[in-house]
Amino acid sequence: MLMGLVLLAGAYACSGDAGEQAPDPFAPQPDTSEGLTNVSADLMVVLEGGALRGACDAYWGAVAEGRDTRRMRLLCGKEMFFYEGFDTLGVPRSLLEANMASFPSPIGPGAVGLGMIPDPTSDADHPLGFGPGKDLAPGVPTLAFTCASCHFARLADGRYVMGAPAFDFDYGELNLVMAALPLVLLGQPLHPAAEQKLAAYLAALESDPLIAASLFVALTPLITAGAAIPPFDQATQAAYASWKPGTMDFVITPLPIDDGVHTISKIMSLWGIPDDEEVLRHDMEGALLAHTGVTTSIDNFLRGFVVLGDGDLETWSAERLGPLADYLLTLRAPENPEPLDSARVMQGRALFDSAGCVDCHDGARGSSRTVYGFDEIGSDTAMMYWLDPDLDGQPCCDVELLGRDALTHGLRAPRLTGVWSAQRLLHNGSIDSLESLFCMNGLRPTIEQSPYSDRGHTFTCDGLTDDEKTALMEFLRSL
Repeated sequence: MLMGLVLLAGAYACSGDAGEQAPDPFAPQPDTSEGLTNVSADLMVVLEGGALRGACDAYWGAVAEGRDTRRMRLLCGKEMFFYEGFDTLGVPRSLLEANMASFPSPIGPGAVGLGMIPDPTSDADHPLGFGPGKDLAPGVPTLAFTCASCHFARLADGRYVMGAPAFDFDYGELNLVMAALPLVLLGQPLHPAAEQKLAAYLAALESDPLIAASLFVALTPLITAGAAIPPFDQATQAAYASWKPGTMDFVITPLPIDDGVHTISKIMSLWGIPDDEEVLRHDMEGALLAHTGVTTSIDNFLRGFVVLGDGDLETWSAERLGPLADYLLTLRAPENPEPLDSARVMQGRALFDSAGCVDCHDGARGSSRTVYGFDEIGSDTAMMYWLDPDLDGQPCCDVELLGRDALTHGLRAPRLTGVWSAQRLLHNGSIDSLESLFCMNGLRPTIEQSPYSDRGHTFTCDGLTDDEKTALMEFLRSL
């Protein structure tokens, strides 16, 4: 039903110069999944019945013998999505497992208490979203973040969805548990905000000496191997403690790269990423991935993840990452299961053009075709300094951008398909609903402090009646 509404609404696609029809940003995408299941209420069905592990070995073996298929390639890409850590630096495996066992209430098996999803195929109660990482020291294995840690989620209707932002994932709390809680065992003080965030853990430590003992046992291999506990000063602890679930700063201590700027990024969806042909058809400045649009292609996006995680680019070539890149391009936004008012949807689609929304959201899936300045959007400006605290146009911290990728000091408009399921809006996740984005719950900003501010993007608030806002929201919920 929803797809029919979108197809019908496509009649309102704006026209270009000389009467030419501009590409419809919301034209339906073909199914290229080769029968893989990317949306289901049954977790094991999404995990392809447990057939993912070993899929890449099978694929590359088939490539060597000239009998590979596209389905085998995508199945390898899906295995990588869940289980490939790209040899980046992760969290000590022994410490993660000890924390899950020691704190069954705040964390629990599979880190479910932190908003992660337990892996039913794991024999060690690991959550989905971790794979083998680079050893922290000889004999000290780590578990590194995979795509699934941030981009696999269970929606409110119970469906598990590939590429969905993990808005329940409390990345800040996880890192405080892994990096700040050991400081308590070593007698070092925490920032009051970190203490508050970790209150349940600290209370458990105080009431049960066996918990401290088990964590010391988990830390012993690190200490014996000479692995240094990464610096985690109180200001950084406060930053981690302040983030909402589903948001993060991925270039901050104790991670491998720290740009010296506290930014907040909401986790993005990975569905509907434009391929090279769509980029050309929509006349886009690349795929415009990441909030700043710094990344021009899915290949560079994946290789950039390797760079930021201190992985080896020579090992993780575009060819080796190819199955994952191809798999990501098959992901589609899940349909909204709620009934919608078709007349409202049509009214909202027409308003999307006449009210000027399409002026910025005219790329594939409603993304922008270019990057806009913070002065144009009015949003919190902390992200302007991402990887460039001096604003000199050069990335800091020995980071080398790939190909045509370049710092933009601006923001791109996000893809809008699947926005009906979003719990975080604006680039920093400061807004929690479409109603708040459209100022139906009162005027914004309600928060002025950077980088948390919900200021900006008042195009959805100013000059629109409540009836028009309702129609626009109904249209967005149909995408």
